[in-house]
Amino acid sequence: MVKEKIKHFIVENFLFGERELKDDEPLFESGIIDSLGLIKLIAFIEKNFNISIDISEIMIENFSTLNDIMEVLKSKSNPT
Repeated sequence: MVKEKIKHFIVENFLFGERELKDDEPLFESGIIDSLGLIKLIAFIEKNFNISIDISEIMIENFSTLNDIMEVLKSKSNPT
C-alpha cells in the first residue's frame, strides 16, 4: 500500500499520468526526478507516512528507484 501511494505520487507529479513506472526504473538517470523533485518526494513521504528522513540519508543512491525508496522506509520501520 505504501509502495503504491509513492508510485502514484511519482506518476502523477513527475510523469503527469502519461505512463506507468516500473519498481526498478532509475528515477534520476531517466530524468523522471531531479534534485528539486527529490525534495518534493521526501516531503510527500514524511508528511504522508509520518517518517522523518535525516539529511544524511538524502543521497541519490537511496532514492534511485522505487525499490530503493522502499528499502529506506523499511530500514526506518525496522531499525537495527
